[in-house]
Amino acid sequence: MIVTQVIVGPDEHGVVQFAHRIHDAVVGVGGDSVLDRHLDTPAPRVISASDVVHLHVTDRLFGSPADRAAESVSAVVDAARTAGARVVVTLHDVPQPSDGRSVEVRTAAYRRIAELADIVVVSSEHERLLMDEAGIESAALEVIPLPVATGRADPVVSPGPVTVGVLGFLYPGKGHVEVAAALPPGVEFVALGRPSPGHEDLVDDLRAVSPSARVTGYVADDDLPAALHAVTVPVAHHRHLSASGSIVTWIEHGRRPLVVAGRYTREFDARSPGVVTLYEEDDLAGALARAAADPASTWIDAGVLARPTADEVGRAHLDVYSAALRVGT
Repeated sequence: MIVTQVIVGPDEHGVVQFAHRIHDAVVGVGGDSVLDRHLDTPAPRVISASDVVHLHVTDRLFGSPADRAAESVSAVVDAARTAGARVVVTLHDVPQPSDGRSVEVRTAAYRRIAELADIVVVSSEHERLLMDEAGIESAALEVIPLPVATGRADPVVSPGPVTVGVLGFLYPGKGHVEVAAALPPGVEFVALGRPSPGHEDLVDDLRAVSPSARVTGYVADDDLPAALHAVTVPVAHHRHLSASGSIVTWIEHGRRPLVVAGRYTREFDARSPGVVTLYEEDDLAGALARAAADPASTWIDAGVLARPTADEVGRAHLDVYSAALRVGT
């Protein structure tokens, strides 16, 4: 069974990084997975001989507005069908009411993309419920959570001020400003990442509530371990998560981040006890103060295992690809 992974977007984007990890996970358990990489939005083209074509889709990578992304995905699916391949689509950033004015066009686009696939994959039970709530249907829907490797690291006591850090792009709803506004006295804020295109104004908003706030810009892979270990308190205050690469990244570097309680984060905590610390949204300031006073609580204890592992995810994808080949037989 030959599987082609179609990946669109820049290397620093979380969905692109995830797609590469799926390829590696499938290969790691003996699957025959090849990459068909498009740095820009794909145009109709011939896809190399494959049994299954797997697309990793978020509308912002395939085009904007979302209906343009659906057109781009449709072109790739047409090329896959011409090659005689079955199509699996992993949908990321499933539409939800917090999308605001874009929710209707995004929902329509995701509905169209889901109808094109033989099997749709989402990364959490929460996203499956979002699909139901938005009326996005597919012939078959599978849940395969993001792979996570449990990091091991000795707690680090960094010189200088106590810091609270948020990892990833700055964009509305991610929680940077709210976290900066809730800092304990004497604690500094650091944003590990850069503003999402069009949201550069968030840097000014950050510094309006925390004048000493530091924005690092994109952190290269080689520099990431030191940057994540230097933060005293890691936190993810994104209240509308449906799956989170940034939480996984903290965990894979041995950190136990504070995460705001919600349907997705409760699901994550139940699957992997001991790798995140939940707090209620109205207790953000208290959670930050408690963690700042007990920095050891922000590191993963020995013996804790996060799930699913890469091998578990690789095998789950092989099962999905096999199921796609049985469609219509």
